[in-house]
Amino acid sequence: MSVTRGTFLKALGKSIPGMVLGGGVATAARTLLGKMAAASGATEFPAPANQEAAQAAKIEFITSGPPDGNRIALTFDDGPTPGVTDLILDELQKRKLHATFFMIGERIAAAPHLARRVLAEGHEAGNHTFTHPKLTTLADEQADAEIQKTQDIMGEVLNHRPAWFRPPYGALRQNQAGMLAGRGLGIVLWSVDSQDWSQPGEAKIAGTVLAETRPGSIILCHDVHRQTADGVGPILDGLLERGFTFATLSALMRRPATFSITPPRE
Repeated sequence: MSVTRGTFLKALGKSIPGMVLGGGVATAARTLLGKMAAASGATEFPAPANQEAAQAAKIEFITSGPPDGNRIALTFDDGPTPGVTDLILDELQKRKLHATFFMIGERIAAAPHLARRVLAEGHEAGNHTFTHPKLTTLADEQADAEIQKTQDIMGEVLNHRPAWFRPPYGALRQNQAGMLAGRGLGIVLWSVDSQDWSQPGEAKIAGTVLAETRPGSIILCHDVHRQTADGVGPILDGLLERGFTFATLSALMRRPATFSITPPRE
């Protein structure tokens, strides 16, 4: 599914469903829309006047996978976090299931062995910036540095180049999306918010996920809260009982994943 405009901001203690700027932008359309925005003083492109212009102005933001079959993707943001990520990995390993972890660069630097374990056990790792800023508040040079520093540390520490990027809070300006496309990074959001950021208790976290998950769902969790780790077992078992099949994002979207070509350094 592609989303084209609006806001989809996952604020620091709050997640607000909505729309985000989306899809592949033709160069000519970008130039024209940029001039229009500059002339009007707007910080975002104005809404296209017709459907053809709307199509040209899209940059794809993935919020869910194909609804055929019962495949889903469980994702975790903001780690790796010692004492949380390792417990989540234990639960996944017990059931031989795989997930996708969107890692913060400075946390990879702080817990490199835990980050390496994620990949070693067959999970997928994505870029979630270096310090978790709201990119829409940054100058383009600063936003670009946040993305690249995490690309660099994933290469240096994990010998890994990610295939996916998730913007912190789900916030990204349309003109920033080209930074990801230029690096071959797909942009992914979510369709199910576990709301674990509010720490409502593991039973509530699991109940939200089980109630809202559908075929093709991309589920948002965070590997920074112990409640999330405690709720992962019930989430996994409940979804398996409902007949869902777990996949990494690349497997869900049927796109090639980018993995390391040499073993990670110890």
